[in-house]
Amino acid sequence: MNKRNLHPWARLTGALVVLGGLWLLTVWLLSATPSSARGGLPALLTFQSPIGDPQPNIVKEADVSQAQPGDEIEYTIAYSTTTPGSRVFDVQLYDFLPAGATFVSSNPPATRVDNGVLLFTFPSVGADTVTATVRVRVQEGYEQIVNYTLATADQITPVYASLLTQVDQPTTWLRLTKTGYEHVLVGQELVYTLRCENDSGVAVRDVTVADVLPTGLVPLAASPPPDETTPPLLTWSLGTLAPGEERTIAVTVTAPAEATVITNTALASGQRRAMTSTLFATQVVTEASILDVSKTASASTVDVGDDLVYTIRYRNIGNRPALSATLTDTLPASVSVKGVSPVTATVGGSGQLIWHLGTVPTGTAAGTVVVTVTVIGNWDGTLHNTVAIGAPDSFGSQATVDVDVRPFRIYLPILRRSGRWGWGLVTDGQ
Repeated sequence: MNKRNLHPWARLTGALVVLGGLWLLTVWLLSATPSSARGGLPALLTFQSPIGDPQPNIVKEADVSQAQPGDEIEYTIAYSTTTPGSRVFDVQLYDFLPAGATFVSSNPPATRVDNGVLLFTFPSVGADTVTATVRVRVQEGYEQIVNYTLATADQITPVYASLLTQVDQPTTWLRLTKTGYEHVLVGQELVYTLRCENDSGVAVRDVTVADVLPTGLVPLAASPPPDETTPPLLTWSLGTLAPGEERTIAVTVTAPAEATVITNTALASGQRRAMTSTLFATQVVTEASILDVSKTASASTVDVGDDLVYTIRYRNIGNRPALSATLTDTLPASVSVKGVSPVTATVGGSGQLIWHLGTVPTGTAAGTVVVTVTVIGNWDGTLHNTVAIGAPDSFGSQATVDVDVRPFRIYLPILRRSGRWGWGLVTDGQ
């Protein structure tokens, strides 16, 4: 049996049995000491009798009453004798690390870290309280953790204390989004894109994503291929998602042969995590101009002062031309425009660039617009950019892209000036 899986009470009981046996052995050895003076075995252990009538007391506290996976908890252990003038010797505090917690540090440093047990020793303790602190990090997947401390001293009955800490389990730490065409022609290919992100500070294990296709749709392709295919259900086993990690899945299907509205459902779940779901509806039409737009960024993370290139692509996936089409790019407030191609854009309010595209025909290659900007602010945040395309009597669309900005940093290198050393200031950013 894995010792880590033992219930804390079982571990404490085992420790009490061992320590009780050692105490009985000690009493026997002490009683045998006179006979050893008459030629028997020499004394193996030496104990110092307590002073006065000590009443040992142990108090255990934590700096939080509730925690979340990934949080750190600091336990404080206080041991003393409550009788004035009393004193005990060779005090040993055993702290049993709880299941669901990882050891971080202790003060004073534990003299032993063995199989989840820490040992603190003190030569003697009286009314002057001695303390020890233990810091642990809460693991994912535990609803509560229980910490026990056992204290022993020479010829004193052991005492112990326990402390229970509740662990809050968020309903979900998986963020699931789904995108695709909001409008599509009958019989046309339709691509759904699923993004599953671990939006937390700890890993989520056994992540599974399922896609329930609309009735009658048969998948043409999927990337990556699903682990299980039982139409209309496709299932992917993603394993463990690290904090902030994202996985993308693309599913291609053929739209129905008649005008209708189809709804696609996606679901995601992980070990000890509530299931999350998202819906995406698509209107299937027989005749229309359907404008589609996408946007990408040259980097997912930038520093202040960096250049960032946005690339916009648009097309008409319908069967009628779109007349008097307009493309509008709404830039974040924390950037300055460095270059635009094509340069025919006009400047609107709230940082908007507007292109009057005229007629966008069907069946032609996608048009491309490139915008180069410089990051001038937002030292620690996200640049949110939205582009939209539309035309009278046409179905339009929009797309967004987010870019993280790294925190502003200050360096203080040591500089040598005129033979003397000193601090210099160097900044990252403007």
